[in-house]
Amino acid sequence: MPRTNTLEHVRLQLSAREALVPLAGLGLIIGILAGGVTILFRLAMEWPTTFFLSVPQNYESLSPLWRFVLPVLGALVIGFIYLPLSPKHYDVGVVHVLDRLYNHQGKMPVQNALLQFFAGAIILISGHSVGREGPAVHLGAASSSGLARALHLPNNAARSLLGCGVAAAIAASFNTPLAGVVFAMEVVMLEYSVAGFLPVMLAAVAGSTLTQLTFGREPDFNVPAIQLNSLAELPILLVCALAIGFLAALFIRAHRSFARQQYRSPLLRFLLVGLVTGTLGIWVPEILGGGYDTLQMAMLGELGITTLAVVVAAKLVATALGSGLGIPGGVIGPSLILGACLGGIAGGLANLWLGQHAASPGFYAMVGMAAMMAAMLNAPLAALLAILELTYNPNILFPGMMMIVVATVVSRQLFSTQGIYQETLRALNRAGTPSWRQQMLSGVGVASEMDRHFIVAPQMITLQQAREYIAQHPQWILIDLPGEPSPQLLRAADLATFLQGDEKGEIPESTASKETGSAKAQLRIDLLKIPGERKQLAELNWYATLLEAQQKLESTGADALYISRHQSGPLDNRIAGIILPVQIDNFYRK
Repeated sequence: MPRTNTLEHVRLQLSAREALVPLAGLGLIIGILAGGVTILFRLAMEWPTTFFLSVPQNYESLSPLWRFVLPVLGALVIGFIYLPLSPKHYDVGVVHVLDRLYNHQGKMPVQNALLQFFAGAIILISGHSVGREGPAVHLGAASSSGLARALHLPNNAARSLLGCGVAAAIAASFNTPLAGVVFAMEVVMLEYSVAGFLPVMLAAVAGSTLTQLTFGREPDFNVPAIQLNSLAELPILLVCALAIGFLAALFIRAHRSFARQQYRSPLLRFLLVGLVTGTLGIWVPEILGGGYDTLQMAMLGELGITTLAVVVAAKLVATALGSGLGIPGGVIGPSLILGACLGGIAGGLANLWLGQHAASPGFYAMVGMAAMMAAMLNAPLAALLAILELTYNPNILFPGMMMIVVATVVSRQLFSTQGIYQETLRALNRAGTPSWRQQMLSGVGVASEMDRHFIVAPQMITLQQAREYIAQHPQWILIDLPGEPSPQLLRAADLATFLQGDEKGEIPESTASKETGSAKAQLRIDLLKIPGERKQLAELNWYATLLEAQQKLESTGADALYISRHQSGPLDNRIAGIILPVQIDNFYRK
């Protein structure tokens, strides 16, 4: 089979909902691509710090002057990078990925991805209080989108593969393949199906494999397998979860308020963030950078209650302000640090009250990480699995699940927050989570559902041509009207009924005409005049989803759509099929 036909066949397969085999193969390729880009980004942000930090992430070793200057300098650099750009290219991070997925069929602009790579690296090198996971998710999604664009894949497949890029990026960033899969499905794709999971799992395995080959197989955090000592500690954990839920809601609301200011000058916004972060960094250097060294100490129980409380306050201000005002970094890492510090405070108090009967403060820090990540991201399962993979400690599962439930309920129900990403979309006036019907229709391409039983005919045809058309047993006749903005659709059954009238000699004169002579064979039929129901058509691209088809019908007021393979050329060469509203309705009623 020729290569072109093979690619067309694969594209047609991918337009269906359950295209498991081709999606799995592409998922593996995207996992390698997205994992490689994520590793490249990590090297770009870590290697320059080796020139001024003796130990990675140890910004505490810098002098107070440099702890102030570095964030301000980084903010100024990216501020000047942003200035000549169009505002539409400012958008980066997980929120940008969700916006492009919900509202633009997962098509990620290259310019935004390039900005994310370079500006994100600069901001992390300069010690701003954000994480590397947000940029990684953006770059992973952009990698999958670029491959889908290069292969001219249908939009529903491009959307599915975006989840592969996200999973591979999380897996490569943290070496947590399972958490990467669940984050992609729970936070981004909002879908749980075999056809959805398997490609994403392959991508996550590929991304994690590349990370292990590059950085080794050792976990990011080396912590002992500590456990809960007594069920009497559960009330303390419950109170801690309540506090975490409250703090998560406070963070989300502050972030949402700051996000509304993103229309202002990027230079002024970023300079303000640099000044605040630098000032806080003088007194609380633990907040600078990714903060994974601080996280390690919290999980080992090496930080006192006062230090932990100060870190929580400073980290909340610096991260909410920075990410809210558009600094190109993530909030997953900071959420882990906030949760670990709050958990560590609860563990320290428990040890003061219960003495040797209480678990180590490090154990409280671990479960606090899970609770904060779940409440802030609205991703309970992804949070639980992320902490399990980061710590390799199954003892956190039982208390961790309880704390995740309590913290998430407090944040969602008592404070009416829907997770930081959804709240930011609202603040930016972007459409949020799609309905279940929109989600279902977005997962299927029009190419897999269109009606192919049609012929293209000119407005005027002879009786002989009409009989030849009907002999092909089409369902529809698409009337080509070169001078009109769009063609019209006629049921083939209506033409067949008309021809039956010819056999009885009952053809009305108003529907036919003779060009020359009087032979009956020269009688020409006007397809716009014969009795029958005609439908006004609008054009839709072959790559579109059923959701796009529905939106096109609503926006144009057309009765049906013709699906075109190309944007130019004769109509009979362009058209691939027909979509009617009843086909869309029947699909989601199956």
